[in-house]
Amino acid sequence: MRARQMIQMAFSSVVALSVLCSVTAAGGILKSDDVVNAFLAHVAQLKSVDDAQRKNVEAIVRQFSADSRQDAITEGLVALYPKYADAVAASDDDDVQQSLTLLQPLANSEDSFLAADATFYLARSLMNNEQFEQALPLLKRLNDDLADQSVHKGSATFFRGVAQSGLLQNSKAIASFMEFLEDYPQAPERLRVSAWRQVQQLQNVKQGQMTDIHQRMDFSRRRLELEEPDQVTQDQQDQIVNMLAKLIKEQEKKEVSSSKSNSKNTKKQQQQQQQQQQQQQASKPNKSQKGGSSSNANGKVVQKSYDDGPVSPWSRLRDRSRDPANNAIKEKLPARYRDIVERYYEAANGNDK
Repeated sequence: MRARQMIQMAFSSVVALSVLCSVTAAGGILKSDDVVNAFLAHVAQLKSVDDAQRKNVEAIVRQFSADSRQDAITEGLVALYPKYADAVAASDDDDVQQSLTLLQPLANSEDSFLAADATFYLARSLMNNEQFEQALPLLKRLNDDLADQSVHKGSATFFRGVAQSGLLQNSKAIASFMEFLEDYPQAPERLRVSAWRQVQQLQNVKQGQMTDIHQRMDFSRRRLELEEPDQVTQDQQDQIVNMLAKLIKEQEKKEVSSSKSNSKNTKKQQQQQQQQQQQQQASKPNKSQKGGSSSNANGKVVQKSYDDGPVSPWSRLRDRSRDPANNAIKEKLPARYRDIVERYYEAANGNDK
């Protein structure tokens, strides 16, 4: 699926984000190094952690370079909470059910750093499975009350835009992508290019046109694959059918108008060609021939019908383009959307089985 491939590509790039930031309550910017230092200070204050554990966590965190600070916090949390390793592994393996089972309790932990990190991995698992409805609140939480405890705010902003786009919230999605582009200039080029392209695509969505239908089809396809044939899905399906019917009627009107125009042009061309033939015959001199007389030099009767008369190469080319056999398989919709319509109805029919 195009949406899923884009999401997975973006997540594979996100590990290279070296300056993903968290917004402080005062509105300032915390860089990843600042968040890591805040995490170490947090660990030093935990009463449940002894000195040996603190030193171990600090040693683990300090071994990560500036390019992988977010991994440092995750590994530090694994050292503090060994069960967290299984939860992260489930997310890495794209095991959605196991991720939900292991990560949901941790996302509500009293340890705000553990809650923030677990929330990100939980959102990632949901996004990989295109469960945008469930992922969006988690992504917003990473940008709000958990912002100071996470180095994933930049990636959360990007994927918030992806989720909003998938939920047909186009204006909000554009705002999220623009926020990502403005606030995270050092994010990987692939992520930034992806965000910019999606902004352009969303801005080109015109209500009732094929761009709008395409997006709604993808929404319906995703919901059907998630086995969510509820009223929301059915409403979108009805809108898609109505929009397609309207576009088909518009296309039919264009074809009828074009056919009438071509018919008029054909008659006009035929009349012009007949007039040319008559003028050519009238301009030829009359000569008597042995064995009889004729108005033609070779004594044969001139054929004045359109089909047998002289036809220019340009006329032959025009006639070939008007050949009914070449026009019989005209599609009512542009070819680039044909596979979209087929995939949509395949998904809809498969859900009824």
